[in-house]
Amino acid sequence: MSSMTIPHKSSFKFGELTSLTGIKPYVIRFWETEFSELNPVVAEDGQKTYSRADVETLLKIKTLLFDHKLSLQEAKAAIRDPEWKMHEKNVVANVSSATTYVQENVKESLLEALSVIKSVKSRYHW
Repeated sequence: MSSMTIPHKSSFKFGELTSLTGIKPYVIRFWETEFSELNPVVAEDGQKTYSRADVETLLKIKTLLFDHKLSLQEAKAAIRDPEWKMHEKNVVANVSSATTYVQENVKESLLEALSVIKSVKSRYHW
């Protein structure tokens, strides 16, 4: 997570939140619809206030999405499940790399086999 220091306050207004986190207002509003862990309190005048836990959650979401490049679904899983491992993203990347490696080797083997077939064909005038 970010190395920023959160001021020692129990609640933050929306404007403070956007300045503190560096997250655009429309992004915060969207994340509120996607992450039930964000629980701002809405006053009678419609003004939202956010707890310290909300600020920490927003910063964690920001880190997961922007720094670790997780998808929205992966970030939700990471926020909701403390056992979720960041390396899952790397496993997918490794499987993808392995698949590419296998495909390249199969292609190379097929080209070698084709070369042998052409050689045999040429040799026996087929």
